[in-house]
Amino acid sequence: MKSFFKKLMLVMSVVILTLPIFTSTVKADDTAAQFDLNATAGMMFDEQTGQVIYKKDADEKVAIGSITKIITLYLVTRALKEGKITENDQLQPTQAQADMTQKAEYTNVRIDADKTYSVKDLYNAAWIVSSNSAAMMLADKVAGSQAKFVKMMRQTVKDWGIKNAQLYNVSGLNNSDLDAGMYLGTKNDENKLSANDIGVIVKHVLDQYPEILETTSKSKLEFPVDNEVKNFDSLNFLLKGNRDYQEGYEFDGLKTGTTDAAGESFVGTLPMDNSRIVTIVLNAQGEKDDKDKRFRSTQKLVHYLKENYERKEIVQKNQSVTINNKKYKTYEPVYAWLPKNFNIADLRYNVSSDELGFTAIHDKQTVKLIATNTGNGYLPFKKADVKKVVDKKTNQKSWWNQIIEFFKHLF
Repeated sequence: MKSFFKKLMLVMSVVILTLPIFTSTVKADDTAAQFDLNATAGMMFDEQTGQVIYKKDADEKVAIGSITKIITLYLVTRALKEGKITENDQLQPTQAQADMTQKAEYTNVRIDADKTYSVKDLYNAAWIVSSNSAAMMLADKVAGSQAKFVKMMRQTVKDWGIKNAQLYNVSGLNNSDLDAGMYLGTKNDENKLSANDIGVIVKHVLDQYPEILETTSKSKLEFPVDNEVKNFDSLNFLLKGNRDYQEGYEFDGLKTGTTDAAGESFVGTLPMDNSRIVTIVLNAQGEKDDKDKRFRSTQKLVHYLKENYERKEIVQKNQSVTINNKKYKTYEPVYAWLPKNFNIADLRYNVSSDELGFTAIHDKQTVKLIATNTGNGYLPFKKADVKKVVDKKTNQKSWWNQIIEFFKHLF
């Protein structure tokens, strides 16, 4: 019996001594398994790197409502940058577009058929209070018709590597709520994307036009009504000054979405620890009359991040990373979000299969590398060919430079 107890004590001692080893090498996705977002689907990722920190049913296509307008307003922003339209252009709504703003379920700002509105005012209204009619008017201006604009939307997301996107109209409403000419597809179609799709879209939009946040961060919309300018509250309740704002979580975007099929959804973004976090909550669960549930779900996501993760330097500048006996030298420090008790030495690396990752060099060849065991991987991100817009004024040579060029070509 004494021998048995001695053996038992020996086994227990070994377990106790080795316990710290197991706790110090926690897998990066163990922490994620402890959190369940109260929504049909969702995601949280680092906008700079594309690293996915949390995801739930991220491949499932679901109705997205006015989150659609992120794509719509990206294309409007692009048209503005390319000089195809200007902020001062005056647009007049159709009678149908004006009538939509009189319906109680769509009312946010009133638009009158006998008045004109600047592109700037409509752009702000579509972002800040999600005006459907404003989005439609802008789409008509950019493409000539909403049907043509939807085709532009489809081509854009296809260029970004998004497959099987279901896009039928520019506003995000169900087609049954729209008049003929306002949509493609059948009367019962509704825009649907996955959390993965939305993540890719948001990264493209913010990579290319971060200045959009100057608009989405406004807690009030100023809009002309009855020959005066009136103020309207943003639908993003997480903005500073709005009812769900929390100090230390400084959201500055991005877009709400609501329909019967989509439920209450929200794509949020905020700066955090020298980076930018994007949250996606699709069809937040809870009581039907609870208008804050999507924002509370979003807050739980970012609290979960702050309480359980750290943005750590995983590779130093000029450090060598070995992959299959090949050494790659880095240019700059590399950061990733990891559980607080995760051992950086346990990270593994590989050559990136897409556009994401950090730059390194091997045998004079530049490649992108990626950490393969961060838990939830990275967005399926593909860069599209984007024309660089150059200001015509800055592109013109001065008369003095033209003289120098003339004499250069003489010799």
